[in-house]
Amino acid sequence: MAEIEAVSDTELITRARDMVPKLRERAAEVERESRLSDETMAELRAADLFRVLQPRAFGGLERNFGTMVEIAFELGRGCASTAWVYQNLTMHQLLIGFFPRKAQEDFWGQDPTRLISTAWAAKHSTARPVDGGYLVTGHWEFASGILNNEGVSVMAPVEGREIAPGIAERRFFLLEEDRKDYEIERVWDVIGLRGTGSEDVFCKDVFVPEHRSLSTVKSNMHGDKVVLQGEAVHDSTFYRVPLWSWFPMTIPPALVGAAQGGLEHMIALLEGRTDLFGHQLAEREGVKKRLAEASAKIDAARLLLRRDLQEMADLADRWEVPSVERRGVWRRDASYSAILAFEAVGTLFYRGGAHGIGVDDALARAYRDIGAGATHVSADFDVAGEIYGEAVQGQPVRNPNF
Repeated sequence: MAEIEAVSDTELITRARDMVPKLRERAAEVERESRLSDETMAELRAADLFRVLQPRAFGGLERNFGTMVEIAFELGRGCASTAWVYQNLTMHQLLIGFFPRKAQEDFWGQDPTRLISTAWAAKHSTARPVDGGYLVTGHWEFASGILNNEGVSVMAPVEGREIAPGIAERRFFLLEEDRKDYEIERVWDVIGLRGTGSEDVFCKDVFVPEHRSLSTVKSNMHGDKVVLQGEAVHDSTFYRVPLWSWFPMTIPPALVGAAQGGLEHMIALLEGRTDLFGHQLAEREGVKKRLAEASAKIDAARLLLRRDLQEMADLADRWEVPSVERRGVWRRDASYSAILAFEAVGTLFYRGGAHGIGVDDALARAYRDIGAGATHVSADFDVAGEIYGEAVQGQPVRNPNF
């Protein structure tokens, strides 16, 4: 497969930044349609932004995870739903690289631009072993971007297999649209991130060959030394990092970017705004303080994510095992950065007044989108705080997704 044309991280981030004005123009339509427009998807593909984490051997750029995060920051300034779908679909390119090589050849062999969603939140799911693979049945929720791609990874317990007493083996299964492996039900009717089209996915007794499946245990291997995750097909930096270290970092970038976009919108609104007595709102000390507070929280969220991802990459590059405490810090920070973004947009939304509560107001949309995104399980600070509290005190971390 021919390699993609070389491009710098700076150029990729610039391409995302250049899209912001168009994304802002389309944001209201994205909300109404509950999906990204074909134009936006075409532009993201043409800019090669989805290939940032895709393995080089299959037409990708195979860059640092932090590059994807910086792109999502920029896209989020224009449209949180676009950034959310982008970061999810791009992260999944890294996940496919964990699967056996044959699965990657099947999926990308004819078209390296193909993308998948994930649907791991199951209302019910099961996988029954059969000759050569599994029969997979299930109903999964929250498949972000499912209307804008070519496949989906679902997760299901395997009948008759346990990894510990009473705990079934769980596997990821790669389903494809053109194989008619699954059906989509349009149920996404929410207050924020409406444009992500995070719909439900169904399948019944779909045969999935063994090579299109991956044990969740093999994607999250910790031990005394760094090992390649998944099926060890690729050996670059983030194929050495277990899934549950980098996956939570996928959620907050779009939210932090949206908070920055909300701040920029508020600053623009203040220009020329007056109160009932003709006083400039921008001159009020309270307004200045809110701008400072919001911007500080946004910067803090960005810096936490940047620092942790750089630390993650540096350790993996040196094949060094992170301590349990550092892993706890990473989980804490991924969650807390989402909280900071929500707090930042909240302090701005309060100052927006009656003119800032319109459905199509950019700050109101950011408030809804960030509030919705902060409810994601990976942004749950009750969970992340418990993980960190156990890790920092040297107690066993009980959460299985760690």
